[in-house]
Formats: sequence, C-alpha cells, structure tokens
Amino acid sequence: MRNPLLVPDLRELMRDGETDALRDFFGDLHPATVAEVLEDMEPEEADTVFALLEPRARAEVMSYLDGETQVRIVEAMPTPDAAELFHLMSHDERADLVNRLDDDRVDEILRHMRQAEREDIRRLASYEQGTAGAVMTTDYAELPPGITAREALDRLRHEAPDKETIYTSYVTDSNRRLVGFVTLKKLILARPSARIEEVMQRDLIVARVDEDQENVARQIGKYDLIAIPVVDAADTLLGIVTHDDAMDILREEQTEDILAFGGVVAGVEGEDTPYWQSRITVAVQRRIGWLLLLFFGGAITSFVMNRFSGITGRVNDPRVNLEVFIPLLIGTGGNAGSQTVSTIIRGLALGEIYRSDVIRVLIREWMTGLLLGALLGILGFFYMWLIVGKSHAFSAVIGLSILGICMWANTVGAMVPLLARRLGIDPALVSAPLISTLVDATGLIIYYTVAIFLLT
Repeated sequence: MRNPLLVPDLRELMRDGETDALRDFFGDLHPATVAEVLEDMEPEEADTVFALLEPRARAEVMSYLDGETQVRIVEAMPTPDAAELFHLMSHDERADLVNRLDDDRVDEILRHMRQAEREDIRRLASYEQGTAGAVMTTDYAELPPGITAREALDRLRHEAPDKETIYTSYVTDSNRRLVGFVTLKKLILARPSARIEEVMQRDLIVARVDEDQENVARQIGKYDLIAIPVVDAADTLLGIVTHDDAMDILREEQTEDILAFGGVVAGVEGEDTPYWQSRITVAVQRRIGWLLLLFFGGAITSFVMNRFSGITGRVNDPRVNLEVFIPLLIGTGGNAGSQTVSTIIRGLALGEIYRSDVIRVLIREWMTGLLLGALLGILGFFYMWLIVGKSHAFSAVIGLSILGICMWANTVGAMVPLLARRLGIDPALVSAPLISTLVDATGLIIYYTVAIFLLT
C-alpha cells in the first residue's frame, strides 16, 4: 500500500457518512494522486469515492488508473453514468477501455451516446493493436486554409474546452487532406487579417495509421513534437498521437523489452500490473518458459563437462585440476556475451543498426572480443603464473581460453539478435540468460580443446 496512513482516515470518513469532506478532499488532489489512493482501497470503497467525484474529474482520474481497475469501475457504474464518463474521456483512452470491456456492456453504454461519438469509438477501437491508429486520438484542432488568423483564434477559443491540445492546429483542405499546420504562437503573432494558408507550415512530419506505435513515439521524441498527425495512404487526417501518449508507448515498450531481456514472457495477462497486485500464478506462467529452455541449455553444459571429464587424468601435471577454473572462464564469457547483446539490442531499437550492417557489426564485435580477450587473457596468464603458481603451460591454457571465449561470446552476442531481427522476432526476446547458456557450453569446448593441445 502506497498510502498506509491516509486510507484508514478516509475509511473512517466513509463510515461516518462525511461525503462533503471526502468530496472536498479529493477535489483538491491531482487526478494521478486520486487514482493512486483509489487503487490502495478495497473495490467497494474505491467505487464509493469515484461516485463522489465531479464528472470531468472522473474522466481525468480514469486516465491514471490501471486497465483492470478501469474495467471494474465501469462495470459497476449505472449505464447513463458510464456513457457520460465515456463522453468526457479522451478519445484514445475510451477506445482502449472499450477493447477491455465485454461487448454487451459496450453496446449498453454506446446506446446512451450520440451517433457521432459511437462511430468515433468504434473506429478507433477497430485499429490493430500496436499501430498508430490504435493509440491516436481524434480530439484535435482543425482549421481550413482560407480563414484569417482572427477567425482561427475565435474558433479555437470556442473549441478549446473540448480539445486535448490546441497548441498545434492542423490545416486540411475540403477533402480533409492534411496540407499543413500552424501553432498557437504563430496565430497570435500573425496579422489578424493574414490567411491561414499564408502563415501555416507545409513541411509536415506525419505518421501512417498502420505504422508501428514505437516508431511513432520515436519520431515525437526525435523532433520534439507536442503531437504528430496520423494520416492514411491518401494523406487524409485521421487523428493525432500526443507527447504524453508517446511517453506511455515508450514505457510500455521498454517494460516489454526489459521483461523479455530477463527471460520473462511478454504478452501474458497482468504484465503491466504493479508488483504487489500481480498474482503468483501469473508470475510463474510468465517465467517458466525461459527457465525450461535454460534448464535444457544447462543440461547441454553438463553433457559437455561429462564428455571431457577424463581429460584431467591425461594431463601430465598432477597438480592441475581443470574443473576448478571453469567458473572463471564461463563467467567471463557470459558477461562478455551479455554486454554485446545489450549493445546490439540498443542499436537495433534506436535505429542505429540496419539490416545491411550485419557483416560490419559481426566484424566490429569480433574485433572488440579480440581486444578484450587479449587484455583479459594476458591478465589471466600472469594471474595463474605469478599468483596461483601454475606452470607456464597451464597459464597459457587459461589465457588462450579467455581470448577464444571472449571472441566467440562477442560474435554470438551480436549474431543472435541480428538473426532474430532478420527472422522477424523481437531481439529483446533473445535474452541475456540464453546467450550466457549458449556461451557456457561452447566456452567449455574451447577450454577443453586448448587444454588437450597444450597439456596432453
């Protein structure tokens, strides 16, 4: 619980029937704080408090609640109140909520709304998840090119209460084709008699309706936009994706990548649920797949160790025990591979590495592994010889093994994410534990092979 001292006091007010005090208290809080308090309450208590809020405040609070809480609240609300809530919510958020609700419940609510709103909700909810269309809002300011700056300001002043943003207005022709945009600052500074087509900017940065939402969010960040217009193949303006939506998209994508990189399956129900609110069974379901795969990978490592178990007896120096230094070698290889995977996935995510760069990337990482391996190999050689007191031959085994393992780990760490991207798989799914497992088994083969050549 994030508000252990506040919630008991609020419960006491509810028991005493102090509805005016509760209404005043929540009316002074930021909607995000209200949402946080509601999520700390029991469902019945949260529903009671939510019903006390002003209609517009309800819509603002809904945008900060998690999806599960949103659904529960709407399911418990009277249908007319739910319809009013939908009317006041931002267009993109209510479309997301519609996709979470039962179809019958949605039909009940939409019957209490105007036809134009019903069509807007249905249209936004129909776009494929993960695309610009699914996250855009139709709540934007639109101007024709032929009106004056004075007329435009009068129109925006009238429409501002119902628009998500008016800092940028999009200029469309008679066919609703996007031809430019104009900022509020530009309108204020322009001559009142200047026509919009004279002051608007025509160099447009747009997103296609079927474009991946992560690419759209990156464009917003790259060009420092408040919002980006979304158009179809005919350049018809369909909606906008705002800066706050871009932040949510990037957080969602980063969460998915971090979970996948750690071997936690994305796409399972509850992946965005706060830690203490998620069920243990869901956590098990999300983690078991990769753990099973890594278990079998570890079995391969054990097989390799068993296969080469007789080599120690063939070593001429009886003081040498090859198995003692396995953790040092496979740990070095696993860490090198994980570092490479992290670097390559970042480059792919930021668009710094392209499909045509595969050979260059492999060569670069191989050279990086060569240099790292040489430095660590020399250190390993002198460590074995001067500190541990091993023979020159065994010290050379350690040094050369580290060199080979680092080169191989860097190559594998670069190759696997690139191959995943080529096959259309999210590179983040190729997690660091998988790379470590692969490098463990192959690193042992390198180690034992070098030992066979130098010590037997």
